[in-house]
Amino acid sequence: MPSSTPARRSSTFCAGWPKTRRRERWAAVYECIAVASQKGGVGKTTTTVNLAASLVEMGKRVLVVDLDPQGGLTLASGHEPDALEKSVYDGLMKDEPLENLVLTTGFGADLIPSNVDLALAEIELVNAFARERRLAALLAPVRDAYDTIIIDCQPSLGLLTLNALAVADGVLIPVACEYLAMRAVKGILTFVKKVQAQANSQLKVIGLLPTMFDKRTRHAQETFDALKKTFEPKVRVIGTIVYRSIRFAESAASGESILTYAGSVPGAEAYRELAKALIRGEL
Repeated sequence: MPSSTPARRSSTFCAGWPKTRRRERWAAVYECIAVASQKGGVGKTTTTVNLAASLVEMGKRVLVVDLDPQGGLTLASGHEPDALEKSVYDGLMKDEPLENLVLTTGFGADLIPSNVDLALAEIELVNAFARERRLAALLAPVRDAYDTIIIDCQPSLGLLTLNALAVADGVLIPVACEYLAMRAVKGILTFVKKVQAQANSQLKVIGLLPTMFDKRTRHAQETFDALKKTFEPKVRVIGTIVYRSIRFAESAASGESILTYAGSVPGAEAYRELAKALIRGEL
């Protein structure tokens, strides 16, 4: 459960902030990854937490950014959104310094948290100067302090998601192995193309990540097959499948990643394999 004790500030922002270091270059350099889909409940937050935890386990320094007013990533990181003194909203809209925002997590990454205040940003960004670059400006001072930054986007294609895609090198799209989730993929891919054309020509689609695959049902396999038939070879359907498991919900409730909560289950291994594929430059 989220902690009721005062939030812990990251040591990255203490005694000589920020602690920059020479980044170990990956084979494929995704210095910033947006985890995005306009469909809710497909595993964006689960993917953000457990991919970050897998990279940390492999010795990488990771910052995760909660860009959803619901604060799911913040909760899963062990913090109560309603108890936050400052959040990503303050950084985006009030120029709050990052050293006042970044917290620790139970899975080894640093966190820029979120709460319902962020919902105001969608309205305020409309008339803001350089509105699609606010997140990029916020993150610029610490890009060299981390091996990668992972952004958990809200389930919509508004200005907050535009900010995430404008700063990201790659976008990872979780797709629950269900019919309605597959139908939503075309929307996010169309949005990504517009961002590539108008705001970030360097943005790459890392791939579609199959999630919530229920081995007990034929529907999950049929959806997975349809996903590959519909989108490949133009868009990669990642071979690593994240199977449905109650352990994901249990680990989130405990403020842990699945790697520390139930490290030997297939879900933990799936995210380890995803992290390895990124590091090896296979995606």
